Amino acid sequence: MIKKLSLIALFCLLFVMQSFAQREYNALGNDRPAWVDKIYVGGGLGGFGISDNQVWVNVSGQVGYRITEKWNAGVGITYQYFKYKRPIEQSFNDYGVNFFTQYVVYQPFFVMARYEIFFLDQIDSRATYDTFLLGGGITQPMGGKGFLNFYALYNVLYSDGGDNGRYDSPWVIGMNIGIGF
Repeated sequence: MIKKLSLIALFCLLFVMQSFAQREYNALGNDRPAWVDKIYVGGGLGGFGISDNQVWVNVSGQVGYRITEKWNAGVGITYQYFKYKRPIEQSFNDYGVNFFTQYVVYQPFFVMARYEIFFLDQIDSRATYDTFLLGGGITQPMGGKGFLNFYALYNVLYSDGGDNGRYDSPWVIGMNIGIGF
């Protein structure tokens, strides 16, 4: 696990160093480097559910970088809250980090890969789960630097009958929003 995180951190560091090397001035002629215009932030409500027996909320944030006009990559964080009322009231606070890349094949369609590491509350401990999601979706530009994505991803590490953390299906359907600087 430490080796995986070290390799991912090294990749991110090299990625950021390459980004800082692109010092140019934007079209307005001010002193803002061009790489700043390629950064975006966003997030989404990954899910919300309430019933007579449970409450579930999933929120996330992300920071991304437009490597080219069609290709971007970044890192995100996720927080999930679960509360079960029966048979015994229990609540769980889960969190995780993810690394993603997305490529627009033909506007508005994109393909996407996302690797997630989740730390999940158990009744008497905390467990770690990895997921590797592949899929695609549709992107809708909003204004000059914003977007709205709808996607369907498949968890290739999902195991029928195995322990898949909080995932009860290999399919992950979601949406996120982003705003550029």
